[in-house]
Amino acid sequence: MISLIEIILLSILAVSFITQMIFYWVVLGKPYYYVSAAKRGRIRFSSDTPPVSVIIYVRNRYHNLQDFLPSLLEQEYPQFEVIIVNDGTTEDNSNTLIRLQEQYSNLYSTHVPVETRNVSRRKLGLTLGIKAAKYDCLLFTEADSHTRSKDWISLMSRHFTNKNVVLGMSAKENEDGFFSKFIIFDYFFTNLQILSMALFKHPHAGSGRNLIYSKTHFNEQKGPVRHRSLRHINDDLFINDIAAAPRTEVELSAESVIMTDLNIYDWRQEKKDKAFIKQFYRIGPVAVWSLESLSRSIFILSVIACLVWGFVNPMTLPHLGGAAVACYLTRFFSQLFIVNRTASLLQLKKFYLAIPLYDLMQIMVNVYFSMCRVVYKKENYIFKYEKR
Repeated sequence: MISLIEIILLSILAVSFITQMIFYWVVLGKPYYYVSAAKRGRIRFSSDTPPVSVIIYVRNRYHNLQDFLPSLLEQEYPQFEVIIVNDGTTEDNSNTLIRLQEQYSNLYSTHVPVETRNVSRRKLGLTLGIKAAKYDCLLFTEADSHTRSKDWISLMSRHFTNKNVVLGMSAKENEDGFFSKFIIFDYFFTNLQILSMALFKHPHAGSGRNLIYSKTHFNEQKGPVRHRSLRHINDDLFINDIAAAPRTEVELSAESVIMTDLNIYDWRQEKKDKAFIKQFYRIGPVAVWSLESLSRSIFILSVIACLVWGFVNPMTLPHLGGAAVACYLTRFFSQLFIVNRTASLLQLKKFYLAIPLYDLMQIMVNVYFSMCRVVYKKENYIFKYEKR
């Protein structure tokens, strides 16, 4: 006869398992279904080619502009410009920029004044770049990133209409080292969450490495003025404010993915920023992913609890332990299918037997950064008066 404890454990296991299956096959599977449908020609795209201003903010990373700018400047697109917002780059980069401007007539640059204080330099830099842009369609990427195809602008802009937002995919470059591989997984999973919500017409964030919005819309919304007191994140909260459901589109194709060499320090800073600004997001997407994280934690704990109880009480092991193992393996193969098939369609690195470990690590990492949100709260604000 099944005891009360066994009934409770099986009930918790069943509810958390079903919740996780819904997340993987319905929510997180949405990008996979979208890419598959696009490949089969079931999604129609505009043939318009609006003129585009590509804006890149460059600060402190000291990237060699010679490495990534030519691929942008040689995009196969009828009319576009590239604007570099220079914020304290090296002398070598400045010389490279001058040389490239002589070679490419569509390359322009502006800079953030050195003496700027008490404002977010990134927000100011992007605002200056937008003000300098000639065209209404603004396409953003960053200096730690590069395109995979000469059709990137074409693929992103085919979704653009007046006053809408286009969200694209970005992914981290493959690197050796266990933690670097975890960052690749975490960054991919985070982007998958963002695009899934957008495909369900509940957009709430976007990556500044692959993003389009309208200059007209930016000016009408007065830019990021609502969050001018925040130091770091600009793209997420601005998209959260302007990306109403009918105006948001998603571009998902292997050729449109932007690759980044995001390092551990910058990944850590982005995680801290996102943990902090979660409080400003629309409540719907926050509730959805909070439920996913909670159900994931409960599922893993319930699997462990069922196995432990089964070994303590051997008579219950066949049905209690068997149910736990069956649910865990079903979820694992669901992860393998959804995550790997999506990555495969986008020609990105696949994740295999490491997924269960990354799955567990992600829970602990997210808890850690949620705690950082409280500890480092003041660092996220810009105060009017600072020590000289």
